[in-house]
Amino acid sequence: MSGWFKKAKNIFAVMMTTACLLVMPGCQNGEPEEEVPMKTVPVTDEEGNPVTDDKGETVMTEVPLETIAVTDEEGNPVTDENGEQVYEYEELPEEEKTVYKVGFVYSGYVADGATNGAFEVARAQIGRSLGLETCYVENVLVSQFPEAVSTLKDDGCNIIVSCSPKYASSAFRENKNSTDTYFISFGVAETGAHLDSFGGELYQTANVCGLAAAHNTKSNTIGVIADPGEYNVYGVIDGFALGVAELMSAKADIRVNWAWSNSKSEIEEAVDDLIAQGCDVIMSYMETDYPVRYCANKNVKVIANCYNMPEIAPDNYISGYFFNFSTHLVDVIRSIVNDNFNPDGYSGDVASGMVRLVNFNENSEKGTGDICKTLYDYIKAGNAKVFTGEIKDTDGQVMVEKGQSMTFENIQKINWLVQSVRKTGSFTEITDNPVGSDFSIHSEFADSTTAPAEN
Repeated sequence: MSGWFKKAKNIFAVMMTTACLLVMPGCQNGEPEEEVPMKTVPVTDEEGNPVTDDKGETVMTEVPLETIAVTDEEGNPVTDENGEQVYEYEELPEEEKTVYKVGFVYSGYVADGATNGAFEVARAQIGRSLGLETCYVENVLVSQFPEAVSTLKDDGCNIIVSCSPKYASSAFRENKNSTDTYFISFGVAETGAHLDSFGGELYQTANVCGLAAAHNTKSNTIGVIADPGEYNVYGVIDGFALGVAELMSAKADIRVNWAWSNSKSEIEEAVDDLIAQGCDVIMSYMETDYPVRYCANKNVKVIANCYNMPEIAPDNYISGYFFNFSTHLVDVIRSIVNDNFNPDGYSGDVASGMVRLVNFNENSEKGTGDICKTLYDYIKAGNAKVFTGEIKDTDGQVMVEKGQSMTFENIQKINWLVQSVRKTGSFTEITDNPVGSDFSIHSEFADSTTAPAEN
């Protein structure tokens, strides 16, 4: 008997047995009188070996729990008012009930805030909503990702949240090599049997922040500091720049400096250079909130991908744009716990609440909130597409034709800057021997793990 026929024969046999047991008692016709509790079991072949699919994953099926005759303390059968034997369903043995623990892998430090801060808000919400234990390792290099996963698994984690798009390929490979662990990967990449990937349309809220920056600049020169490794970095910068152009049109003058999030010296040099160029408003898109704090020390107005802008730059922030990971992560992990996991490549937008705005500072220019709310409401309702042409790049080449709009998939692939970016500079230096993680496992939280209300 061939291998595939054996598999098909045994899967069919289990399906028929399940169908028979669902109509209780026996295989009688008609609907069951009550909903039958089920348990998930592996499909096995004639020799009792697990049956696997084309991906090497064990094929699972659901069968009813067995019924047990209820007896009294003396061992006599318990009957109902009609004299019929009373049955109850078996309890699953405690060892068959999976206990889930969630481990987070960070490429930077939790204390750096920004995107990692948004993940920490979600981690706290997972504990509150699902009652699950969580922990994390930080400062993990891409080359260290497999070791970080192994460390977390050894600590009891069977759900791994990959918190950087830099890890997307590594998470996919780890998923293929692991059948006992679920992966949730930030970056909208491939999915797998135990792998969910997700991202968000952060360029939408960055676009609104660009309008706010244009309304608050006096010099008409606006700066951007960005880490080239951030999620959809060109899309976010261009979304911001297009927001600036909504108000300033041809006068829009944006300067972009690149720096690595893990280098405070590069960040300081990049910000100082933007200030020297006349930028009086600076937007940061980094894995750290250090540019926000540095701009505040320099008394420069600032916008960044940080949910706690009022806390870290109370006098200098205009607004902020940030990810709200909580809802999606809680939903995905709940589906794993409830055994109805359905891996997907999800991308949330303003309407779904995945991306949000920080409330505008009262110290901002008068009318900032009103003018930005109009654009925000249009985007939220789906009436304003950020990347609608005509849009040209810095070389004057038309990238989006007049009247045309880019799809989200194409926005994710943007590797060019819009025409209103007048000058760019790079402060990124390659580190020959970067210091990676020591793989210490942490479970404590920062003082603030609650995101502000949506604007």
